[in-house]
Amino acid sequence: MMSDVGFWVLVLCLIVSSYGAVASFMGARRTSRQLVESGKNALLMTAVLVTLASAILLYLLVTRDFGVSYVYSYTSTHLPIIYTVSAFWAGEAGSWLLWLWFLTILTAIAVLQSGRLGKLGPYILATLAASEAFFALVLVLISNPFETLAFKPTEGVGMLPLLENPGMVFHPPVLFLGYAAYTVPFAFALAALMSGELSKTWIRAVRPWNLFAWLSLGIGIIIGAWWSYVELGWGGYWAWDPVENASLIPWLTGTALLHSAMMEERRRMQKAWTMVLATLCFVLCLFATLVTRGGIIVSDLHGFSSHLQPISYFLGAFMGIILGLAFFLIYLRRRQLQSESVMDSLLSREGSFLLANVLLCGIALIVLLGTTYPTFAQAFRGLQVSLDASFYDRATGPLAMVLICLMGICPVIGWRRLTGENVRSLLPGVIGGLAFSLAIYILGVRDLFPLISAAISAFVVLSLLSVLARDLMARHRSTGEKYPRAFLTLISKARRRYGGYLVHFAVVLIAIGVTGTMAYKSEQLIALHPGESTTIAGYDLHYQDYAVETLNPQPETYQSRVRFSTTLEVYLGDSKVATLVPEKNYHYMLESPWVTEVAIRSNLKEDLYVILASLDEDGLAAFQIVINPLVNWIWIGSGVMLMGTVITAWPRRRTTTAAS
Repeated sequence: MMSDVGFWVLVLCLIVSSYGAVASFMGARRTSRQLVESGKNALLMTAVLVTLASAILLYLLVTRDFGVSYVYSYTSTHLPIIYTVSAFWAGEAGSWLLWLWFLTILTAIAVLQSGRLGKLGPYILATLAASEAFFALVLVLISNPFETLAFKPTEGVGMLPLLENPGMVFHPPVLFLGYAAYTVPFAFALAALMSGELSKTWIRAVRPWNLFAWLSLGIGIIIGAWWSYVELGWGGYWAWDPVENASLIPWLTGTALLHSAMMEERRRMQKAWTMVLATLCFVLCLFATLVTRGGIIVSDLHGFSSHLQPISYFLGAFMGIILGLAFFLIYLRRRQLQSESVMDSLLSREGSFLLANVLLCGIALIVLLGTTYPTFAQAFRGLQVSLDASFYDRATGPLAMVLICLMGICPVIGWRRLTGENVRSLLPGVIGGLAFSLAIYILGVRDLFPLISAAISAFVVLSLLSVLARDLMARHRSTGEKYPRAFLTLISKARRRYGGYLVHFAVVLIAIGVTGTMAYKSEQLIALHPGESTTIAGYDLHYQDYAVETLNPQPETYQSRVRFSTTLEVYLGDSKVATLVPEKNYHYMLESPWVTEVAIRSNLKEDLYVILASLDEDGLAAFQIVINPLVNWIWIGSGVMLMGTVITAWPRRRTTTAAS
């Protein structure tokens, strides 16, 4: 049977990856080229084997082999093919296999690059191979995606209705790609510690991996926020749910890692800090899986397990080994990890980098403590405690504002110490920010939070523009180039710098979107009969009609439901601007059978967000109508962040000099 073949392929993966770890490590210790090459071949073979195992699982899903427990649990004959494929990562075993597959592909790329890394290469491969072996061990012992049932059912259970969304196609794979990618910076850090090669070489080599992991995880988080916004029907994109928090924490420490690595490369400072952050990023990615799959924390939105799962013991042990080994090596190399430069003043670019990292790690710690506190309170004190979004908003909001403010300060001030010229360069941004805040106050904004947020956002944007204008004019004066050409030349010659500025600008756009939705969200709950209308924020909503239909009644699966839908026509003045069809579905087989499908009309100013709360037999419908101002700037900012990161990571063109 194909399922048996898949399982034994995983067993072979475990054996080969374990050999690869031992061969690479022993080859590094004995400086044996033969062992190192053998380890490389083992890792390439592991990538082939895991790809084969993944292809087998995908085949079983697409052919709907319900005799396989995983296929039975997450697919049905009613499920569209795109979500049948997405079922690959719908459950624990499949998502674990996906993570391993990504890891093996990234490891294969590292194998091809390892020859240029000298002594670091074999240690990197040994660490990656050991990680692959751990994942394969979990798949073989406790999370086998190829486990079969005693008999073959004629129908599967199907996929949970909330997962039938385009977000399911993209969010988990991109998120798991970020998790897998953070194994590589950790492997580089551990290799540098084991080999003692702590020069700039490893920092420069690991930089693209840091950026790739950070970007993948960030995009995964944003897609998840969008999915939550369009699917759950509560009008928001972030609920501070434990599973959301679990993915945010390593992204925050990953952001700190990028800045710390920059400080080490530029000023040979924060070397130990960089090692700690690289380790924590990897461990916190494992912690995210512990939250979602281990059963240690129950999630209202994403709960997979309500009690401790066997995988939690494996993850806990693996995390403990990683932390113990990494911190032991950091202690062992503590003299080599001392900073080679001294911070002359906290009022300097070095000081702003340090403060940014403290703030990022502080926010990550707050989110971590808030996520785990209810579990510890229940375990040790028998108390059921719930921390809502207001706790996180109050605890992290002020720190986030200071962090964003630093994005406008850091590019302007100099290295080593703050000068009078730096202060004068900051003044236009400060004045512009205060003026903008005063202007919106005059226009009627009275709440403190949006006023402060507007001032900081305007300050950062003006500071970044002033730096760009200064550099552009200097280039124009020195070369005589026209401004458009000078601008393109600046970008091409300093991609890291200006790509970073663009990422900071993207953060401001996201902050604007968050500020709008937090400060000015409005809603109303109203009941209408067909033919009646209501008005909110200048929109006239006319309730036209309703419909009730039964879908996929036999055989009963998660996709069997009664669909209740309504049609609303939306007018601005005399112009019809949209037709919205909010839905509410009753699913036979769900414990909580009601699932909402929202209807949204979006523009740059605001979203009109309509939820069907209930529908009576006579057509009387209750609607929850929400106005979410500026929410689209969150998604726009995310796109700009992607663009900035790509510019930053884009490799420089290598120039060669021909021999005369």
